[in-house]
Amino acid sequence: MISVILPTRDSAARLVQVLTLLVPAAVDGLVKEVVFADAGSTDATLAIAEDSGARVVQVLGDAGTRLAAGVATARGSWILALGEDLSLPEAWRVPVEAHLAGGGGKPAWIAAPGPLGLPGRLLAVLVKLEAIEAAGGFRPGGDPLKASLGRLKPRAVRLRV
Repeated sequence: MISVILPTRDSAARLVQVLTLLVPAAVDGLVKEVVFADAGSTDATLAIAEDSGARVVQVLGDAGTRLAAGVATARGSWILALGEDLSLPEAWRVPVEAHLAGGGGKPAWIAAPGPLGLPGRLLAVLVKLEAIEAAGGFRPGGDPLKASLGRLKPRAVRLRV
């Protein structure tokens, strides 16, 4: 169902937390695969990928370039693309499952909690594979998650975690 794309580069320290959150969803069939779009890691990132069963796509470049390469190899019908900090809230799964169960054909996004209940930093984009491809995919430069949201049709909805 979901291909999770992680733009990695010497990300071993951050991978433990995010993979811990993804494993139960993979066991239950929500996450079909995890793809490390890696820019030449020299730490334990690639060993973690191998141990976790994730696929690795080697590509030099910024996060947008790496996300694009990961999407190009994705096998799931939905993409969950994370930012370079690889942050995902512990409660990510509940709103994602509700969105998909509700016929959620719309793209969606997850943000960190901000002040006064407003969304904070953008953490992830959930989008159908064909929708991100129709929007021109992820592109180099700037914040690829934020830039992709502006091009997606229909307009993406916020998933509250």
